[in-house]
Amino acid sequence: MATMGIVSSTSQTAATPFGRPFCPSSSWFFRSRSRHFFLASSRALQRREMCTMQSVHCAFLSATMSSSSRHCHHPKDMRLKVAPSEYARMVHPEPDCYLSDNKYKGVRVDHKTNENSASFGKSEVTSFRVNDFTFTPKINGIPNAAHSWEKEAYRVKKNKEMAKESFKGRNFSSDDQQYLNLKLTGSLFKTTNKEESISGNNGRSVTLFESHCPPLPTSNSQLSIENTVATDEINGFKQLNRTEVSGNGSLPGLVFDDHEDLGTSEDGDFLFEDHSPQPPTSSKQISRAKSVTSDRVNGSKQLNGSSQGAVSDDIQDRGHMDPNVTRRDQANENGVASSEENLPVYRNDIHKQLAKIYDQVLVVDNISVAKEVVLMLTTKFRHLVHACDTEVSNIDVKQETPVDHGEITCFSIYSGADADFGNGKSCIWVDVLDGGGRDLLKEFVPFFEDQSIKKVWHNYSFDSHVINNYGLEVSGFYADTMHMARLWDSSRRTLGGYSLEALTGDRNVMQRSTWRKEEKELIGKTSMKTIFGKKKVKKDGSEGKMITIAPVEELQREERKLWICYSALDSISTLRLYESLKNKLSSMSWVFDGKTIPGKSMYHFYEEYWRPFGELLVKMEREGMLVDRMYLAQLEKVAKVEQEIAANRFRIWASRYCDDAKYMNVGSDTQLRQLLYGGILNSKDPNVSLPDEKTFKIPNVDKVIEEGKKAPTKFRNIKLCSIGVKLPAEIYTATGWPSVSGVALKSLAGKVSAEYDFTEDTGDGDIDDYPETMTAVDKSAYGTAFAAFEDEEKGREACHAIASLCEVCSIDSLISNFILPLQGSNVSGKGGRVHCSLNINTETGRLSARRPNLQNQPALEKDRYKIRQAFVAAPGNSLVVADYGQLELRILAHLADCKSMLDAFKAGGDFHSRTAMNMYSHIHEAVEEGQVLLEWHPQPGEEKPPVPLLKDAFASERRKAKMLNFSIAYGKTPVGLAKDWKVSVEEARNTVDLWYKERQEVLEWQKQRKFEAQKFGCVKTLLGRARRFPSFAHCTRAQKGHIERAAINTPVQGSAADVAMCAMLQISKNERLKELGWRLLLQVHDEVILEGPSESAEIAKAIVVDCMSKPFGGKNTLKVELAVDAKCAQNWYAAK
Repeated sequence: MATMGIVSSTSQTAATPFGRPFCPSSSWFFRSRSRHFFLASSRALQRREMCTMQSVHCAFLSATMSSSSRHCHHPKDMRLKVAPSEYARMVHPEPDCYLSDNKYKGVRVDHKTNENSASFGKSEVTSFRVNDFTFTPKINGIPNAAHSWEKEAYRVKKNKEMAKESFKGRNFSSDDQQYLNLKLTGSLFKTTNKEESISGNNGRSVTLFESHCPPLPTSNSQLSIENTVATDEINGFKQLNRTEVSGNGSLPGLVFDDHEDLGTSEDGDFLFEDHSPQPPTSSKQISRAKSVTSDRVNGSKQLNGSSQGAVSDDIQDRGHMDPNVTRRDQANENGVASSEENLPVYRNDIHKQLAKIYDQVLVVDNISVAKEVVLMLTTKFRHLVHACDTEVSNIDVKQETPVDHGEITCFSIYSGADADFGNGKSCIWVDVLDGGGRDLLKEFVPFFEDQSIKKVWHNYSFDSHVINNYGLEVSGFYADTMHMARLWDSSRRTLGGYSLEALTGDRNVMQRSTWRKEEKELIGKTSMKTIFGKKKVKKDGSEGKMITIAPVEELQREERKLWICYSALDSISTLRLYESLKNKLSSMSWVFDGKTIPGKSMYHFYEEYWRPFGELLVKMEREGMLVDRMYLAQLEKVAKVEQEIAANRFRIWASRYCDDAKYMNVGSDTQLRQLLYGGILNSKDPNVSLPDEKTFKIPNVDKVIEEGKKAPTKFRNIKLCSIGVKLPAEIYTATGWPSVSGVALKSLAGKVSAEYDFTEDTGDGDIDDYPETMTAVDKSAYGTAFAAFEDEEKGREACHAIASLCEVCSIDSLISNFILPLQGSNVSGKGGRVHCSLNINTETGRLSARRPNLQNQPALEKDRYKIRQAFVAAPGNSLVVADYGQLELRILAHLADCKSMLDAFKAGGDFHSRTAMNMYSHIHEAVEEGQVLLEWHPQPGEEKPPVPLLKDAFASERRKAKMLNFSIAYGKTPVGLAKDWKVSVEEARNTVDLWYKERQEVLEWQKQRKFEAQKFGCVKTLLGRARRFPSFAHCTRAQKGHIERAAINTPVQGSAADVAMCAMLQISKNERLKELGWRLLLQVHDEVILEGPSESAEIAKAIVVDCMSKPFGGKNTLKVELAVDAKCAQNWYAAK
């Protein structure tokens, strides 16, 4: 319960000594209905898992303390066997729980009520009876009752052997106490004779001390649980962190290992990393489960009975990064506000732990100290691995590129505990905020630019760019822990993430066995909100709900000591993370093309491929692409004019049915739905329907003076009614109303042109009055709106009008996603070049781009404004654009060793036409008889082929063959294809069977990958990168289908990414290209773009083609040839 951050119910049911009964809503135990299982369900499923686990531990303690047996057994003989889901590995969250000995079914419990608890407004359990024993927790002060039980566990554990001896042969009296038969039901224990739940410890006394429940003493006397315990009595116990309950998460404090000294503070309190501060209270006050939750598991204490903030805090603290927290890899650090209701009350303890770091930090704020430090870094400690990190201000990292943006306020370097820069200080913190900072930074040029000094970073791209902004070239790149973490587990993107806080707070990631004692006492990376967040003060002086964080410069000046500790912790955590991930990768074998490489691990893979690839991506980001902004500005004007024309076409048509429609906002879903579906019933609630007519308020741009008004108002009302025709609705929103999305509108319109002249006098004209473009359109091209109208002419009009609406949406997408972002100064540097961020953050390993997403340019057939033409070469330069031909299909042919596919690629020509010929016998006969040609290569003087080409004569069959080629490579099923083709599942299955008829090897290979995912929980790419999956044991059919498709797609798509990466490394290493001055700019999956001098363009093109066709060290080890097409041009569009 505490793990989930929920305050217990305030019902009158008797509470257990570990907390009130937990009564969550049923929604906590249902799977997410989202189709995006891996993206949306993980948090909800984690909640289910942890709720169940809480109850399991509670049952264990209950069974241990009170048995109906005549003889008391040791707790380990009656422990609960649990198969936790470990959802960090994407395993199903419902553990199988059962008692190992069925005779332990009963518990006898008597509750006594403390009269003093009346002051709390309800009955509180302060003592309880288990068989012959009465326990009375005496809690001094407000802290958690479970905290006292935790200390009692320590105390009793010390006398474990004596207690075990005392238990031998002991019988328990039955008296007349009532037995309570407990049944384990998911996450609650229900009693058979009371409507009472006795689940829900607060997650501290049991969950955090797994397998350490002490045996009960033999005496019938009360156990007085005091609030103090000697430190030496704690040693030797394993205190579990939150991640052992939830599977992953951000731990905002210490993570203890076996036999670690916790230590005490000056006032004698234990130094738990998130131990709540203890305000002065009366010794008579009793801690209530409602107001106290587990400090370690939940990371916060609920105040004023508020539970909403706890849930939010718990989800964020579990490693899902708070979008409101200011971090260099997440948000702007200049005064961000958070909507969390409760500030973490354990902040004082976090500050205490951070203060320990200060003694290990050497502050460098003058030139003389800087020179001494740099001398040691470049001589005495040059052999060590150095972790580096920067703190930056004046940048919005979500919107702005770090190239030529942002100012460094400080940076830190941690060289490990072996480095001593004087007085035991092993970490360097350099202040470059105020005057003289730039000169101080230049003193570190010998360190940053030395290629032989090993430097590790977390998100190297960002730090490298901001340092480069000061004229320093960062060299000696040794590792990026973000990339290492993605190589180790590519599924964390939706299960905790790859932020420094999430990774260092996850016990599954960090390994502490090799750390020194002083290192173990330090905490992992903690968010700025936790350390520096303050509640916003309202105008009346009271505290609000918003949590604000001051700008970085202000924090560094006004909270200098704490800021030094916080920022120094970045580099300390980075080095620890590097060591842990290195060990993990070193323990993973490297499998290349299905064969294990002896003596090689995935860390060797990182060194050979991903380390140089990470450095190459940073160089490409720095290069950027030159964009013609004047051309884009002209496109913007043209696009907006055409968008308004298309919108007016729709308004003219709509105004024939509703007069005020000529003023409507065609971008409003509500107004469109009212016009097209007014009066329709809700699909989820038939008792609710859209009104036939509704009033909307719109801006009064035409300065219309409404009736009863003397002057035009800023807004005016319009009435929209239904067009009077019941249009079919195929797609519905989550609330049950017909969707008016682009997909839904295209279904209504069909494949017709939006270019139709809707004039006021064409309402009842003859068909001959319509333009030729309309009469030439076949009825099959019209969408579902056509049949809704009894009059065919009106049906045609409706389809063309809705097509105009689709065009409005299409143009708006081009403007907002491509034309406008490329003109922004936030994505460009001083030279006017656009610098996007290239990331290895997909589960298959393909590159992604953001800020802006240059990989997501519109397809050529949809690029109506030729946006790619805006990407140009600098004067005197040219672009070389080279891309693989059908790379993923060639990868599939190699992996499956499919003879049919290999032969087709060897023969060359149109692969999709050959596929269609092999699938359909009538096409094969036509080719054999010479009625059609597979392909045609025109000779001089020939204008057209002697007979039709296959792709023209059998266009429909070839289109299906092409779709199948790619769909099967992506693991698509007949059900999905039936939806795409709008045919029955049986017909789609028959077509799929025709494809597999000549490609049985592919079918067998796919079965093997599904089996591999089910048995081993992962599949691997060509170079051995693994993608992990959850267990099949408890997956729903939909989830299992998703995993199976991913298991088929990942080796294909991931291996294609491997080939592209190897080709890029070959190109970057080519000395001839370097001499000619050519450099890589961008990669778009199977396409690369280079820029260099125009006079050597053809030479460079030939070299690039050779590198791409032989990507593996100058060789092609695949069973199929890698076809590469390349062109030289002055802009990207012309090179396609």
